[in-house]
Amino acid sequence: MTNFKIPKNGNSMMPFNFGPRDTDPRSSGWYRDVSMLIIPYKTDAEMLRKLIPEQFKISDEPTVSVNYARNKDIDWLAGRNYNLISVSVEAIFSGDVDEVTASYNLVMWENLTDPILTGREMQGIPKIYADIDDISYDNNSANVRMSHFTSPILDIAISDAARLDKKIVDGIVKEKAYMKSFGYRYIPNVNPALPPVVAEPILHNSQNIFTEMSLGKGLVNWHSSSWEQNPTQSHIINKLKRLPILEYEDAVMTKGATNLFIPDKPSKILK
Repeated sequence: MTNFKIPKNGNSMMPFNFGPRDTDPRSSGWYRDVSMLIIPYKTDAEMLRKLIPEQFKISDEPTVSVNYARNKDIDWLAGRNYNLISVSVEAIFSGDVDEVTASYNLVMWENLTDPILTGREMQGIPKIYADIDDISYDNNSANVRMSHFTSPILDIAISDAARLDKKIVDGIVKEKAYMKSFGYRYIPNVNPALPPVVAEPILHNSQNIFTEMSLGKGLVNWHSSSWEQNPTQSHIINKLKRLPILEYEDAVMTKGATNLFIPDKPSKILK
């Protein structure tokens, strides 16, 4: 009788000695019911570049996008739900082989452990935990609050939202049916004096369907955080708060569906 053999390939995750997760024919990458709030704003390029890895370039007038998603009826979670808030900016990866323009994720908060571990460990998406409210709607407005250890992190809101005509939405669906985003898988060495065990940029693809879309006025309010309030995230929150909001662009409210696992457009390591 031999002990468990360490797998040489496959999709086993920690604790790997139990083998890969169970599979089911009903599982897929589809998030069947997704409501989003997207609030973009111009910020200072030099300050933002201090948060972007050296292989990436950003515009001299970059737009930060704060994105909220209420994800419901998720196939790979057997119909369960979770919420997320991400902060991203359009960037260009320039490597020895690849040159790609996509959305670079600075950070993504989620309120469920399972997608956090999957996204961090396998996909290099910079996910961390927070308590994220469901959307609160009031006539033509919507707002969301995010906190951790009961301390506020972020409030976002969209007001004066006006629904777009279906023909306009259908045109946007055709243009934005497939979206690209960057991850960066970074695993530090056990000995912090040594280089990281893994440091590699990754490209992801997603498929989006929008059934409703509205434009409105966005508002983003970052709360300062002390170490006592949030010992593991205060350095992230405060740096994002220091990025100036120079000018808001049109905020967007959407309803639809998203597919994160596209067989003919797999994620890949960029070179």
